Amino acid sequence: MDTTSLALSTPPPVNQGLPRECASCEVARLCHPQDWASLAPAARGRRSVRRGEALYRAGDALHNLYLLRAGSMKIRVTNTSGLEQITAFPGAGSLLGLDAIETGIHTCDAIALEDSVACALPYRELEANCEQDAEAGRQFHRLIAHDMNHCQRLLLTLGRMTTDERIASFLVETSEQMAAHGYSSRQFVLKMTREDIANHLGMKIETVCRVFARLQAASLLLVSKRHLEILDVDALRRLSCG
Repeated sequence: MDTTSLALSTPPPVNQGLPRECASCEVARLCHPQDWASLAPAARGRRSVRRGEALYRAGDALHNLYLLRAGSMKIRVTNTSGLEQITAFPGAGSLLGLDAIETGIHTCDAIALEDSVACALPYRELEANCEQDAEAGRQFHRLIAHDMNHCQRLLLTLGRMTTDERIASFLVETSEQMAAHGYSSRQFVLKMTREDIANHLGMKIETVCRVFARLQAASLLLVSKRHLEILDVDALRRLSCG
């Protein structure tokens, strides 16, 4: 699961001269050149996506990458026989669509878990900006590496962790993501369903429910439907490490 804010990637630049909605954006440098005076910013557009709708789907041609400004998504891969795997639950601040860079065709679906807003970043113009601004290029490479590292962590989770360790790791990462966005790290509402969590962690939904019940019985958390309160994050972190 992709649960790290882009704020961890690089300190935000001084975005002077940008539209007000872009001035505080942590990746504005990717779609706006460093020399604002001499180079026009890339044409951008906001997209609103309703809960359950797709921002893009597997098979779509690569035209844009997307910066998720508000809301949350699930990234889903489906093979030719219809078998699905949810690979990430990106939240606000995530850069989406990197899966299409290799072939020019998206290999995943990005489905909104709630009403969400994303900025469309035209890929060719983003590439041109990175060529002219070395720091923007380095930031873009860090974001690609972050995506790769997330996939490696997911492989470790699926291949080596017990069911209790998987859930504990998922909750710790979700807690850290909430804190990175300025929200409570202890009390939050899960946007995804138990079925989505089970799919992501390679478990059955009944197993997910039993693990939540065990963690609650051990006084590590309180669960009420999608409302969750972490009572002992250090114990969850120890459990996630085996």
